[in-house]
Order: sequence, then C-alpha cells, then structure tokens
Amino acid sequence: MFVLNVWRLGGFLGSEKKAVEVINYYVGKLPSQIGRRFKPLSLLTLAQYWQSANGNLQRAARTLMLSAVHGASERLRRAELFYWSSMLARSAPRAVDGEELHALTIVCVIAADFPAQLPVTARSMAATMLQTLLASRGEREQMMAIELLSRGFATFRAHVDSAMVIRRLVGIMLRITEDQGEDGGRAGRAEALGRGAVLGRAALVPSSSAPGTRRSSDGRANKASDARMGSVSFAVVGAAKSGLQRISALDMPVVSATLCSMLCDPSVDERWRALHAVGVVVQAHAALLHEHLEAVTSAIVGSLSPKRATERRRLVGAAGTCVRVLERSYACVSFHAETQTLAVGCTNGRCVAFDLRTGTRTSVLDMHGLVAAVAISPLGNLVASFALGSRELCVWDPQPSALAMFAKSLFWPTDAEAHGSVAPTKSMTIPDGFLVHSDVPVLSVMRTIKLSWTGDSTVLLQIRDACFSLSM
Repeated sequence: MFVLNVWRLGGFLGSEKKAVEVINYYVGKLPSQIGRRFKPLSLLTLAQYWQSANGNLQRAARTLMLSAVHGASERLRRAELFYWSSMLARSAPRAVDGEELHALTIVCVIAADFPAQLPVTARSMAATMLQTLLASRGEREQMMAIELLSRGFATFRAHVDSAMVIRRLVGIMLRITEDQGEDGGRAGRAEALGRGAVLGRAALVPSSSAPGTRRSSDGRANKASDARMGSVSFAVVGAAKSGLQRISALDMPVVSATLCSMLCDPSVDERWRALHAVGVVVQAHAALLHEHLEAVTSAIVGSLSPKRATERRRLVGAAGTCVRVLERSYACVSFHAETQTLAVGCTNGRCVAFDLRTGTRTSVLDMHGLVAAVAISPLGNLVASFALGSRELCVWDPQPSALAMFAKSLFWPTDAEAHGSVAPTKSMTIPDGFLVHSDVPVLSVMRTIKLSWTGDSTVLLQIRDACFSLSM
C-alpha cells in the first residue's frame, strides 16, 4: 500500500523518477529498521504482477522486484536462479502454464542484470520459452516475451534466432496498420510509430494504406479485422516498438543486417514493414545506425526496383517516409525530389549518389575521413559534400554520362555494377582550427556543420560561427 501511495503521489507531482527513488530508499531501509521481523515479498508474488493490467501495481511490483534482486547477495541470487530454473519447461515448451511463466519472469529479470550467474542450460531453456511465447497468439504472452527478451537480449543472444526475433517484432509493431483499413491503418500507424511525414514529389508519392489492404467494389477499405483489434493491441504495438529500440541499442549490427535482408525480401509486405522499421530505429538510435547508413540506404533504394512496377507503386509512400526521416536525422543525407537523386555521406569517406528512378547507385566520390554534410543543388545536377578528416569541401556531378544511362536502361545492372568513382568538379580545403575536438560524438560535431546552396552555383559551408563559400 505504501508503494502504491508513493506512485500516486509521484504521478500527481509529475515526477515518477522521484517516486522510484523514494521507493528504493525505503525498501533498502526496511530490513535494517525492522530487523528479523522483516519479511520481504517473495519473488513469486512480485512476478505475478510483473504484467499486471493496473499500471501503478505493475510499476510497484517491478520496482520492488528489481530492488530485491540488486539488494540480494550473489549466493542468494544463484540459489534463486537454481530453484526457478529447475521449473522451466524442459519438454513440450509450447505448453507453458502460469507457474512456468512466473519462473521464467524471475529467471529473465535476474539474468538480464547478472548474466554470468545463469547456467548455459538454463539460458537455452529460457530462450526457447521466450521464442515460443513471442510466436504465440496471446497478447499477454507476447508482451511478456517482448519485454523479457529485449531486456535480456545480451544474455540470450547466443541461444535465439536474432533475425527471427527482429522480424517478429517488426511484424507485431505494424500489425494494426496492416490489419485495419484505410482510416484505421492511418490511425494505427500514427499511434504505433509516433509520427510519419510522407515525402511526395516526382516518383515518391504518399501511400494511402498498407500493401495488404483489400478494398471492396465501392472503394472502401475492408475493415473486417477491426472487430478483433481492440485497444489492447496498441499496447502490444508499443511494447514491440520499445523492444526493437532496446535490441537496437544492444546489437545494432544484427538489427541493421536483418532490416537489409527484409528490404531485399521477395515479399512486398516484408519490404514495406522494413521501411517503416528503419524509420523507428533511426528516430531512436541515429548515432548507432550511422555506421551502417550506406548498407541500409542501398537496401532501401534496391527495394524500389523499376523491374517490379506494381510493387514499386505500393512501396513509394513508405520509402518516401523513410527517406525523409533519414534526411531529418543526418546532415550527411540529402534528397532531390525532382531528379529523384539521393546522396549519402558515409563514415568510411565515401559519398554515394543513388537514382531512385532506376533503383541503382549512380556514382561514388571517395573522400578522406567521415563525410559530415551533404547537399544537392537546387537543380539537382551537383552535389556538395564535406569530409571531417581532410577538411575538404567538394562539388561533384552525381549523374553518369548519357551512354552509361543508355546501357543501364538496356541491361539493368546490379547495384555493385551500376556505380563508378568520380572526381570532384571543384574543391577547397577548410583551414584547421574551426572544427571541434575529436573526442566529441560524431553526430554532435555534425550538428555544428551546415552545408547549403545559396544559388545554382554557390555552396555555403557554416561551421559554428565561421562561413565559407565555394562558387562554380
């Protein structure tokens, strides 16, 4: 009762963080103040309310459980893990009863913060049960699996199919948008993804609904699934989104590789999900995805192959949203709607230009050091890029020659064959002393740099208070 009252007071004052601090303080003081008469709540009791529908009760139970786990001695934690691990399902993992769910909760909560204390066999059993729950149809089981697996992903990573888990989270996260009709899908997308500005000019235009939406003869979306999609589904979507972001923070290489694989999938629905998932990951962990930006961007462009015109039309809306999110998050990404040119600066010193009309990479400018800023000219015929290592500002032509374009239209070469290195049309070196120190995070440095075109032939580079211009 004390914990619930503190939570209510914290919510009234608008500071749940203070409420957590108060609870942790008093929970830590109770044993010493009460002495031997003190009897803490058992982990089993707290595990029963880990997924309580009552938000206050759920938060209180989690706070008490985490305090008990961290306050216990290593010997006691090992004893708890040994006891509860013995109750995990060793056979027929699909038949998971309530007692096994509570045991799984206790094991995963302890193992998330103390992975070395959980035996390998117990890790394997817990990982198998979590994957089984994630694939189940029950929303309560799905939410429990999402949270426990994402919290302890570093512990269970070697015992789960990471790509399958990420694909499953993306599918759950976008389930409402797929299952509902035009109006419901748009509301579901706004609720699940938080925001979604659609880029729409030239070939990239808005998409009214998910690729799988079926329409009746009078043009209205089929909403037969609305009856089975209640408000609790939005809670599952939120849990899946949080789980994907948490796993991205722990293992971005696996997440980026999985999303690239989904973007190359033959299924248009899988590619549509991946496009939205990229936006979610970028908004949460732009700094972590920066190293994988070239691979992700290449996969996005490759998903819009003109050889599959019908699929391309169904994906351009999601691709436009994804490109706009990338452009807002990174100064090294620039898109020109009229020419459908996308330029991306990479951490390896390459600046890559893509043509979204053909779905291929057109040219590459090799620079020295991380490319911090990219800007396409108003006419779309020139690209300006600035590299941190060499402090070099370059202007170059992203479009291949007419002969190369003609050959490309005949043979549709692969992405690896469709590009060639180009030389800068004009360049200049910025004097040393204007950039911040190297120990500052890369994205923080990039925020101090602004590259823009003041006309069709003049580039303006701003580094904090200093300005440099390059005219063609």
